[in-house]
Formats: sequence, structure tokens, C-alpha cells
Amino acid sequence: EAQNAAAASSQNAPPQGGSFTGQTAAEGDDAYSRKIIYHANLSMQVENYADTETRVQEAVKRSGGYVLQFNESTSASEKSGTFVIKVPANGFQSLLVELEKINPSMRKSMEGQDVTEEYVDLSSRLKAKQLVESRLISFMEKATKADELVAFSSELGKVQEEIERIKGRMRYLEQNVSYSTIDLRIAQKIGSAEAIGAQERGPLAKRASAALQGSLTVLNVVLQGIVVVLAGALPILVLLVIVAIPLWWVRRRRKAKLASVRQRLAEENKTE
Repeated sequence: EAQNAAAASSQNAPPQGGSFTGQTAAEGDDAYSRKIIYHANLSMQVENYADTETRVQEAVKRSGGYVLQFNESTSASEKSGTFVIKVPANGFQSLLVELEKINPSMRKSMEGQDVTEEYVDLSSRLKAKQLVESRLISFMEKATKADELVAFSSELGKVQEEIERIKGRMRYLEQNVSYSTIDLRIAQKIGSAEAIGAQERGPLAKRASAALQGSLTVLNVVLQGIVVVLAGALPILVLLVIVAIPLWWVRRRRKAKLASVRQRLAEENKTE
């Protein structure tokens, strides 16, 4: 009965909402603002990564926002950084304009999620659960039996847990309505500003000399390695020679004897 009464009272209540700026309309107004969560994805291809990053940070500060997350990476082909920016909803559009001034050719996409209906439903459910909570507390105060008190206490715990869950979801929606999100990626291809640094490495002859010196250094290291390997294998080679010479000598004597026997047989055959 308590839940039905709360649901009926919530149906008569005016809807709640938030405008593009995240502000909620006052009760009694004829036109109610919507609660909308705004999210933008931006991508910039720039010539100077460091300068662009500094300008982005300054623009975010001026808008009253903050960088929630930042990651930077460098590969063989580019240097890039990704930002997750939170900005007050009333400064969302102005920050987009500032970022577009930094890089007019940036790619962008925006979307809005209307959570007005969910927020109103959560508000109604919260009122109903709070009414049930009050009724259960009242029953507990009047309970005279231990089993009734335990039953009411158990049910009250479940209701209060549901109330906290609803409040948490409502806070999440309110925060995301009040603060919009911008995902921004900045990338600089290696070879634009980096090419200027390459010119400072010196003339061709100097770079060729440095390359030759590097090759000679590598060759010297390789030769040293070969010498070290041979030095380590020398005892084994000496042992192999010591074993191989007697074997060679014995094999040679056998061949000589065999040749002598064959020659003798041949001479005997001729005599006959």
C-alpha cells in the first residue's frame, strides 16, 4: 500500500530535467529543460605537438574544465597524445570553439544522450522506496515480538540498499549532465618538425664519417668476439690434435702394410 501511494503521488509530480547547460528547471515552470549528457570526439593532425598540447591545456583551464585522463606515446611514424576532458556543460560549446581555433581542420563528432526519462523514473522510485522505509521504521517501533522485529529489520535493510543504489545512479547522471566529456587526440607525424632537427646533425661528409666510424667499431667488436671464441676453444683443439695424430699414424702404418702384402702377392703371381 505504501508503494502504491508513493507511485500515485509521483505521477502527479511535474517532470524534472536539465538543459544544455546542465541546469534544472524550477518547479512550476511551463517548459521543462531536458537532462542531456553531451560527449564529443575530436582528432587533430598537427605540425608541432608540444605547442598544440600547451594551447589545449590553456583552453581547458579557461573553460573551467580539467583533464581527467592523459596518455602520450611515440612511435617510428608519429607522436601522439590522448585527452579525456571534463568541462562544465555551460562551457562545452565555447571550449569546442577554442579547440577548433587551435586546429580548424580537426575532425569532430558529437552526441547527446537524453536521460530525462530515466532521471524522472529514478526520482519516482526513490520517493516510493523512502515511503516504504518510513513505514518499516514505524512498524519496527511498534513491534513487540522478536521474530517480527527481525523480519522488519531484514526488509528495511533491503529497501535502504535499493535507496542508496538509486541515489548513486542519480548522482552519476547529475554529474555527467553538469560536466560534458571531450575525447581529444593530437598527433604529429614524424618528419614534419622532426625534419628540421635532422638538418642540425651536420653536413654529409661528417655524417658519412660518423657512419664509417660506427661500422669500424662494430667490426672491431666482432673480431674481438671471434678471438675470444677461438681462445676458449684452443684447449679442445689441442686435445683433438693429440688424439688425432696417433690415430693417423696407426692408420698410415696399416695402409703401408696392406700395400706391402698386395705387392708381394702380385710378385708371387708373376713368378708362377
